[in-house]
Amino acid sequence: MLEKDIENLIAKYPDEIFPNSGFKLIGQQIRLGKCYADIIFEDKHKRKIIVEVKRGILSRDASGQVLEYYGLLKTASPDEIVELVLCANIIPPERKKFLEAVGIECKELGLNFINRLAEKYNYDLRDSSKKEKLDIKSIIPSSDNIWIFQANPTRYDILNALADDKICSEIHWLVNQHKKDILKGHIGIIWLSGRESGIYAVTEIMTDPQIMAEPESEKKYWTDPSDKADDKLRVKMRIVRNLIGNPIIKESIRHTNGLGNLSILRCSQGTNFSVTQDEWNVIKTMIKDGG
Repeated sequence: MLEKDIENLIAKYPDEIFPNSGFKLIGQQIRLGKCYADIIFEDKHKRKIIVEVKRGILSRDASGQVLEYYGLLKTASPDEIVELVLCANIIPPERKKFLEAVGIECKELGLNFINRLAEKYNYDLRDSSKKEKLDIKSIIPSSDNIWIFQANPTRYDILNALADDKICSEIHWLVNQHKKDILKGHIGIIWLSGRESGIYAVTEIMTDPQIMAEPESEKKYWTDPSDKADDKLRVKMRIVRNLIGNPIIKESIRHTNGLGNLSILRCSQGTNFSVTQDEWNVIKTMIKDGG
């Protein structure tokens, strides 16, 4: 999904996100001085509510931009009551605390929530409509060795990385466990941890683990600059199935026969986890059936 999709759904169905608030839409992408407001509502108390939308995980830089934007709004309308609400898929707790301390309301709208909302109102998510429905057997190579590669949303914005055209079909990943077992030709499953836990992509591992730098196009998605270190043990992977528009969620996996003992469900500490062939067969069916 695109950031514009999230904006449109909020604008069209505010009661789903802000129940009992009586929001009435004034407009989208409205110029306010030097800034543009993603969405402006009027609430039942006749106050202006400005909604700023960020797709993916709210980064440190994005938090600073929102704070600067809020300051500009207050300066432009010193005598007017203006409330700012930030909506993002994932908002790290420390950033939420920081923004709410200065008066910016923060609201998490997870991908699952957005997908359900779009389905409820038959809203066609822009990027998903362009993706051809392919038989999973035709795009996922055969392998007896399957590995989970976990992304921590407080450290890496995998949602926006997977949606980035510059990254396209290739991504690099750290290998911290199973260093001698993960090899070229194996299958990699990209897993997001946290409240939106689940499977977000399937990959083919294109290299054996080796010390390599991360491309600049991927580095920018580390939320903490200290994590942007070069020359670590990584593999290069080709994304063969991007599930960002319809991820296989942890709760669904947990309650599916044959996946109760999945290694990452038993112990989620780490980066790399093994998957049995039987578990992979079940996961493939879930992907093919849309979760």
